Amino acid sequence: MLDPVVLMVCVATVAIVVLLGATAKLREPAKFSASLAAYRLLPSFAVAPLAYAVPVLEAAGALGLLFSATRTGSALLLIALFAAFGVALAINVLRGNTDIDCGCAGFTALSREAPKGIGWWHVGRVAALAALACVPLIAQDPRTVVWFDYLTVGAGTLFAVAAMLTLDVLLANLPKLESLRNS
Repeated sequence: MLDPVVLMVCVATVAIVVLLGATAKLREPAKFSASLAAYRLLPSFAVAPLAYAVPVLEAAGALGLLFSATRTGSALLLIALFAAFGVALAINVLRGNTDIDCGCAGFTALSREAPKGIGWWHVGRVAALAALACVPLIAQDPRTVVWFDYLTVGAGTLFAVAAMLTLDVLLANLPKLESLRNS
């Protein structure tokens, strides 16, 4: 049985990360559409509709995680999206098509000068998000949540979101760091 505090931290973390990404994708659909096209996995007629559908589905899944009545379905939706993203990333890394924007539109989406590139770390990031999205599918301990638990949830969520921010910044700067190491 899963402690409710762990569940709340995982749900809040996934919801925040996914909503930030979905918002950035909806704000700049042309940029996300170009990222999808760069993967060269979709027919050209499907790219533009998916550039709008994916962030809407992400936002719906993230918001649905916040309500117990829709949590399971939303978790399954996000797991399916993360699986699709992970497979698309892995296929392109295996092809050697790594000089593309991941399309994640995470915390570093506002940075225009960040170099673009994908790698196995991106696949790992998506796998970690998928694992966090699986947590609501685990049976929850029915214990009563007390006031101190909410402080723990707040601190745990801040820590987890900060860890994701750090990973996003490192991934965004990985090509620049590798070029410095190779110079």
